Amino acid sequence: IQEKAKQLATMMKQSKHIVMYTGAGISTSAKIPDYRGPKGVWTLRELNREKEIQYFDIEQALPAFGHYAITHLVKKGYVKFVVSTNLDGLHRRSGMGADKLAELHGNSYKESCFKCGKEYLRGFDTYKTVKDYRTHITGRKCSCGGDLKDTIIHFGENLPEKDLLQSVAHSKAADLAIVLGTSMKVSPACNLPLKCLEKGGKMCIVNLQKTDYDSKSELRVFSKTDEFLKLVLEYLGELDNVDTSYDALSSNWN
Repeated sequence: IQEKAKQLATMMKQSKHIVMYTGAGISTSAKIPDYRGPKGVWTLRELNREKEIQYFDIEQALPAFGHYAITHLVKKGYVKFVVSTNLDGLHRRSGMGADKLAELHGNSYKESCFKCGKEYLRGFDTYKTVKDYRTHITGRKCSCGGDLKDTIIHFGENLPEKDLLQSVAHSKAADLAIVLGTSMKVSPACNLPLKCLEKGGKMCIVNLQKTDYDSKSELRVFSKTDEFLKLVLEYLGELDNVDTSYDALSSNWN
């Protein structure tokens, strides 16, 4: 694992446009269960072992080292853009700017106005006050008077257009795709990292379970993301510079 971390650090130094793709695996150390791991939500459901699923109040989660590491890499200019399928809002809470992040499946802490589109970041799970998930209405009002809606994307719903367009554009521009903590099962998100391969780019996959795209990766790492990213940042000479104390939830959120 150390040799692979060193190899990825070298690849990152040589790359001009790195895009990171994150899934539930980067938040398991924040005590949020994943989907396809041995104790994952979908895994246990498929095995008819639903009683073993450990549900978790998302409001109790805190950003893990991996979230802070990725935010640091973005701020330092190593990573140009991050595409996430996580709802937990931990990327934003770790200090990542909205302009550097696409949340394809929504953000539990974010609601927006039906009327004017203004976004509000909250210090609580906005979905908790939604009476009918099909309407997304949270019961709160925008400053313009319009109804506020949660931003969670349910099965069968369209992905947020702006986030998707940004993800596609950055994926096409990427010369290195780094996939972290996802089994790459859900489309269209699973196809985005492959776009950099079309122009001769490279892909690195860091995930404890196998994926259908392992053979296409230049570097395949079976590791927890926190553990691996610590090594990568060490080889980049950035480990001691990562700020793990910041939480946007306690600073400037509405």
